[in-house]
Amino acid sequence: MTAALSPETVMACAIVTARHANKPVLIEDVSNLFARLRQQNIEEVGRVALRRLPHGLYSEDVEAFFGRLLAGGFAKARSPLDVNDKGVQLCQELIEEESQSHPEALKKVAQVLGFDLSLIRSPMPQQKPA
Repeated sequence: MTAALSPETVMACAIVTARHANKPVLIEDVSNLFARLRQQNIEEVGRVALRRLPHGLYSEDVEAFFGRLLAGGFAKARSPLDVNDKGVQLCQELIEEESQSHPEALKKVAQVLGFDLSLIRSPMPQQKPA
């Protein structure tokens, strides 16, 4: 099977899920999601390069996605990634586009990684200014 979903979709799901749970979004945590997909032989997602570090796995592809969010003004810190409301909205739009194009692939990946698609698609409460 060829990959149907972009790796960025997995990254977007991780960001929205973490934001709903008020948890930090770390490059290493998101990188580990791709390792789980490999272990489960899930081929619906494009590959990302992973390298082993003493404390886990690291992906420069994930780091680059975080960097694009920062450069676009959708976040203000790299790891943990501090995504603003517009960044969450952008992630939700990406997920929604993929759900229209590849609903079964997204559902399968969400199930393996424990993402609640109904929660991911729901509106986020506005972030309170610090």
